[in-house]
Amino acid sequence: MSRRRRRRRGPGSRRPGGRGGSRRTILITSVGPTGVVNSSSPTIRAIVEDRYGSLLSRHDIDVYLDGQAMRFDYGRSSGRLTCSTGSLSSGTHAVEIEAYIESNYGSRTGRKRWAFNVRK
Repeated sequence: MSRRRRRRRGPGSRRPGGRGGSRRTILITSVGPTGVVNSSSPTIRAIVEDRYGSLLSRHDIDVYLDGQAMRFDYGRSSGRLTCSTGSLSSGTHAVEIEAYIESNYGSRTGRKRWAFNVRK
């Protein structure tokens, strides 16, 4: 199976066509940190899994902090994603996780965005 690298899409973009609804069947849950964080170096965490049971790899996932691609760890069997942030400035920080896989049954995507506030 050939793999193609996904292209980052703009906010609110949708693929034209398709059959009746969203193809977003990759679930991104249990995200953090959220709200106000008292640490300047929190760890980003999430559960990333395919709704239909296909195992994802870290190559299927991208993590962005304030628009910058980040390195992260991903447990394939558990779906647990963790990402060290390093030292962050006080203020609001945006996180985005994107996941994309292709299989014999078509492509599936998932995206989750949220923000948290560092207070030192």
